[in-house]
Amino acid sequence: MMMVFGGTTEGRGVASLLDRMSIGYIYSTKSVPAPFPMTHGMGRHGVLDEESMGAFFRAAGISTVIDAAHPFALELHRNVDKAAQACHLPVIRFERNYDLPPDVVQGAKLYYADSFPAAVDTLRRLEPERMLAVTGVQTIEPLRPYWQEHDMRLRILPSGSSVVQATRSGFPPGKLVLMHPPRTMETERHCLLAYGIDCILTKENGTSGFLPEKILAAKTLDIPVVIVRRPELPESWNVVSSTVELKKLLERGGSV
Repeated sequence: MMMVFGGTTEGRGVASLLDRMSIGYIYSTKSVPAPFPMTHGMGRHGVLDEESMGAFFRAAGISTVIDAAHPFALELHRNVDKAAQACHLPVIRFERNYDLPPDVVQGAKLYYADSFPAAVDTLRRLEPERMLAVTGVQTIEPLRPYWQEHDMRLRILPSGSSVVQATRSGFPPGKLVLMHPPRTMETERHCLLAYGIDCILTKENGTSGFLPEKILAAKTLDIPVVIVRRPELPESWNVVSSTVELKKLLERGGSV
């Protein structure tokens, strides 16, 4: 039995592959996911800390862990690493595509930061009039030093839980942009124009996170994009970036 941490496009891709390979798995997400077909898997949701995760691994007879969660789910990655080590289980990381096409990068004003504090320093140097952060409700706290002093709009999912979390954190409700992530450059550009944005702060979340669309939209308006680099993964993990690679790894049997 395998344990797949998903809640992403990549997680659903892993589940689909395991179904085709007739491998049993448990698909785990933080919250209730949108339903999708699983023929050899069963779903569960809810936060697991290191201790409860290890107990779950043992009780369910997990033999391999596949982490296909969001690249910035830091606490989850840490718990997976520690719990898997304690249970002597191999971990496979299914990575998304982070490559940016040359035509996207060319002419774009890109500024990379290794952390959110470093991103705040970059924003202070750039001095935008109104910045849009598309980094999620979880980043309100690390960005507090910036939004308490500057005009920042925060785009979050239009869900009650996200709004409650944002307002409880003290972020001004009038500066929230409630919408799902734009999937096209045109929609992203319309958002930037509608809110008078002259700088974007985003995460290095790859093509499935619509980073190219954000950059292209910003480029058409000649505004800078500050990108927080994705965190590093534990060196002991096997990393694959396609279902073809994952299938080959699983067929070798070494991590099953």
